[in-house]
Amino acid sequence: MIIGKVINWGFSEVLARYVVRENDISQEITPMVSLLDKDIYNIWINKKAYTIKIWLNEGEQLEDNDILNIRENGNIEKVFSGCEREADIFVTNQCNSNCIMCPVAAAVRKKENREKTEWILNYIEALPDNIEYINITGGEPTLAGEDLFKILESLKNKFQYAGYQLLTNGRIFSDINYTENILNYIPYGLRFAIPVHSANVEIHDKITQAPKSFIQTDHGIRNLLKYRQKIEIRVVVSKRNVNTALDTAKYIVKNYKGVFCVNFIGMEMMGNAAVNRKDLWIDYKDAFIKIKRAIDYLILNGIDVQLYNFPLCAVEPGYRPIAVKSITDYKIRFKKECTQCAVRKICGGFFWSTRNLMDPDVYPIGEQ
Repeated sequence: MIIGKVINWGFSEVLARYVVRENDISQEITPMVSLLDKDIYNIWINKKAYTIKIWLNEGEQLEDNDILNIRENGNIEKVFSGCEREADIFVTNQCNSNCIMCPVAAAVRKKENREKTEWILNYIEALPDNIEYINITGGEPTLAGEDLFKILESLKNKFQYAGYQLLTNGRIFSDINYTENILNYIPYGLRFAIPVHSANVEIHDKITQAPKSFIQTDHGIRNLLKYRQKIEIRVVVSKRNVNTALDTAKYIVKNYKGVFCVNFIGMEMMGNAAVNRKDLWIDYKDAFIKIKRAIDYLILNGIDVQLYNFPLCAVEPGYRPIAVKSITDYKIRFKKECTQCAVRKICGGFFWSTRNLMDPDVYPIGEQ
């Protein structure tokens, strides 16, 4: 696979720079790309013509500084929009947990589909210098082993002033030697976003479907806090854990001194979550009512709280400022009833999969 970057986009032509690493020597190829029909293009590389298809989301166009990925079959997909100031670094789809509410299906995560480290390093090189925030994600990124260290070091060297977040289940940080090692590579100010599904060990491990995962995550968080790392605790709210939210909040306050914030997250109903929906789904408004005391307890104890993936109409007015727009733009959907809502423009809406599969209740907010 090759990374390409759009340098100058015209109505009929694209001048792209393709960064290719061979024996650690960066080369530049300047192909001409012309539009044939819709998203079918002709591409000339080294005087040889190829007919390819560029995969774009509905309504999307190519723009300057977009980053493209050329696959072995000749198809091209857009992997970064040049107008964005945030970037995702996808390391692997594999995970050593199998959470019942994960939006990725278990079968997908069992397949080895880790991006080659060289591809990721090329992608980082192609990213614009003015990136403001970087999200390192998977699967479980730490399963990449020492390759993750190379990725972190590359990011650290290029984006010294960006904010960073590493999404991880935290289990590997129960190994103090690993924790001490990775701290040599992480960019300054990186936030570790780690899920604690419940303070009840049995509930947590049933959710992850990984025995002893609570103990490992718990020790991992404590080890990171020992080295004064920035920790965000995530609680994905479902029928399985919603009744333990207050106990979980109390456990966090008592045992995780120095935690940066706690975020309660609504589910994305795809993959495992869709398969297990009868055992997991709880409507947003009911979920908010059940976690409200946990929110209050955390705030009273000086811990910031946010609500992710909760529509504003499901949240009491006094708590709406902490309900952030957290769903990626192309995944956001609204219901017909939402057209009359006075706060639709600032509402995060629903995941398209959640709206289609669960048909969640909505309560349009009138003019205030």
